[in-house]
Amino acid sequence: MYRGFVFAQDSISDFIRSLEGVSKVALYSYSRDLDRIAGLTPDRGQVLRGVRNTVAGDNAALYNALLLTVKDAAQVKGKKAIVVFSNGPDNASLVPPEDVAELAQSTGTIIYMISTQQAEAEPISTVVFERMSKATGGRAYFSRSWRDEKQAFASIRDDLAHLYTLSYYPQANANHGWRSITVKLVGKDLQKYRIRTRDGYRLLRDPATVDTPGPATESATIR
Repeated sequence: MYRGFVFAQDSISDFIRSLEGVSKVALYSYSRDLDRIAGLTPDRGQVLRGVRNTVAGDNAALYNALLLTVKDAAQVKGKKAIVVFSNGPDNASLVPPEDVAELAQSTGTIIYMISTQQAEAEPISTVVFERMSKATGGRAYFSRSWRDEKQAFASIRDDLAHLYTLSYYPQANANHGWRSITVKLVGKDLQKYRIRTRDGYRLLRDPATVDTPGPATESATIR
């Protein structure tokens, strides 16, 4: 990964430059700890400079870092997605991936995973990456070369261009636990489209508004 990291930087930079319709971008890096290199900003130049100053680390506390990133994203209104580039399986986290997926689902945050073949070679990581991304409406990619990385980023960019946010007010429900969501396209003419959404959410209750029902938001990618 150290030899190929410069190619990964090129792929990430090209992805950032090519994002259209995305108002703000943030850049975080991680090894054992999370480093917030560039906060959410419309200045792509600042983010690109951060990419070039990023280095590959030894330890990978991916789930720890991702949970903190999802918590940051939860403060942002509107459509939001996290694109993760990983050079292999997690080997230093204390947080289970299920906690990350559940928080992302409940905050309407889509997670895309791009990993090198090192993670794909470990069956557990492959299953976890695919399950976590799918649960949030995203997708996992495993890249064997820098060409695969570019194709993965291009696919995600295309996904983000077809992302829609749906909101609704759920009826009063005594279930304060997990709530499943199913989104369907009705009509024969729409069956040619593919739709990918999160599986559901867990009710997040604000003590200040505990008696006030709020809207549930669903992000769906329609292709």
